[in-house]
Amino acid sequence: MKNRVLQFLLILIILMASCHKENFNSSHRGTGKSGSMARFIIVGDQLYVIDNASLKVFDISSANDPEYVKEIGVGTDIETIFSHSNYLYIGSEMGIYIYDISDPLSPQYLSKLLHILSCDPVVTNDTLAFVTLFGGGDCRNNNSSISQLDIIDIKNKENPQLLISHQLDSPLGLALDENYLFLCQGEYGFSVFDFSDIETLNLIYKNEDHHCYDVITNNKNLLIIGSDGLYQYDYQQIDSIYFISKINIER
Repeated sequence: MKNRVLQFLLILIILMASCHKENFNSSHRGTGKSGSMARFIIVGDQLYVIDNASLKVFDISSANDPEYVKEIGVGTDIETIFSHSNYLYIGSEMGIYIYDISDPLSPQYLSKLLHILSCDPVVTNDTLAFVTLFGGGDCRNNNSSISQLDIIDIKNKENPQLLISHQLDSPLGLALDENYLFLCQGEYGFSVFDFSDIETLNLIYKNEDHHCYDVITNNKNLLIIGSDGLYQYDYQQIDSIYFISKINIER
């Protein structure tokens, strides 16, 4: 529960900053920044919300009068939602579901890729999806010892294919920027990898100063949800990442 509260606070901070910068109005379109553990996301004039088994669609084109549009059954043990281009990627303990949102008010199911029962946040670029698989905590399969990063070929959205799996310590939330993967690892802090070569993954930065649950990249700022607060880092120079600030959260 505490991690969800931290995530919600972080999203509010980003949304408030965006509203101030863009002088928000109902015609402004974009994708709301959220972490890989998110259970809702804004894409253009739509808000997509997941619960344990379904995807709910809201029209928020009128900021003062949001409209519930529909509910779509997805599967079971739905956990996370992520958007890239015209697609939604929905993570569950059973696998990943891909939906086409070319018609934003009517998402269309394209495919799913099943995996070992575990928690699985997902982020993507145009051609690859990165999924962390881990047990314990809030996972239904909390006795699982799985701890790995899966990299998936999603060039064909209707037929995603697992390319490679990497065994890592406690992989949790993750984010992408260009060819860099930012990965939370719980009590082991966070790491940054260059994934130009997915076979090896090149570790270029490691920080074990604090717990890391989820991470968001935003204009070369790294926003991290830890167990005791929100951390901000600057990564303008990827080989010289430095700490900026922290918002403490009381336990």
